[in-house]
Amino acid sequence: MPELVGGALCLDFVNTVDPRHADQRFDYLAGYGALVGWARYAGAIDAAAARRMLHRAERHPAAAGEVLRRAIRLREALYRILASAMKRRAPPQDAFDYLNRELAWANATVRLTRGREGFVLQSDDRRPRLEQVLWPVIRSAVDVLVDGPLDRVRECPGLGNCGWLFVDLSKNASRRWCDMRTCGNRAKVHRYHARIRAKRGR
Repeated sequence: MPELVGGALCLDFVNTVDPRHADQRFDYLAGYGALVGWARYAGAIDAAAARRMLHRAERHPAAAGEVLRRAIRLREALYRILASAMKRRAPPQDAFDYLNRELAWANATVRLTRGREGFVLQSDDRRPRLEQVLWPVIRSAVDVLVDGPLDRVRECPGLGNCGWLFVDLSKNASRRWCDMRTCGNRAKVHRYHARIRAKRGR
């Protein structure tokens, strides 16, 4: 599973391809089961919900495949919207429209309830819906776009065309890498070897 370095669920969802801008990239969402597994790993759904979704997917493989296609399209739409926001540009209309369609679908199937823990949003349909796995991601995206900190969203410039997104919560907004242990260390090693080569070339 990919490291959860985004700082928001929707950013970690966007980061399920590695590296984002490479010609050959690894896709962590290779099937509906992988999508559910990622959502469980990221804390978007609980174990019981994951079991229900996987059980329903076994009985409805074509519908599960369609939800996976929607997930991939949502992931790419979110990247394009957030990449535009980082450049202070209007979002691509097709990506924005797609997010709004998914948002409308998600909102049409939930209701506000109150339990011991307080107020929560729950599905208004007791049958497990395959697309429920996407709803926490959609809500996270709305939270980031509406409440931010959108101005702190960054894209990692790591070697190998990383392109992962993260929220920079450092005091002086100076975080550069998605993860210092990976892209940060690779950049250090690259600079070190560049200095060695420069010294040898003198």
